[in-house]
Amino acid sequence: MQLLFLNDFGTSELFFIMFAVLVLFGAKSIPSIAKTLGRGMREVKQASDEIKRDISRSAAEMRREMNVDKHLDTFKNPIKELQNDILKENPKPLKPKIEEETKPSPPKIEEKTNEKTNDE
Repeated sequence: MQLLFLNDFGTSELFFIMFAVLVLFGAKSIPSIAKTLGRGMREVKQASDEIKRDISRSAAEMRREMNVDKHLDTFKNPIKELQNDILKENPKPLKPKIEEETKPSPPKIEEKTNEKTNDE
């Protein structure tokens, strides 16, 4: 995963930022800051997962309440009935007849020769 804001940073810029963090916060507080950031990121991920689960649960509940599956079956049944009716009328599958197509022959090109006839 490539972070958007890290595209333009070089090695020297990253070392400068790490040095500034070390000077500002000190070597003793950096592990606790990293730990706090890790917890915060974990909580955000858990919250987003929980929101996804809630949305999918509510969608499933709405589907049950509205009987969407039942309404979809009403559209499926006529198609199945038509298919069954066709199969009852024609139990054997129909094979389309392929007639041989006669290709027109290419036009004949008469060759003209420049031969002189003996009559001259």
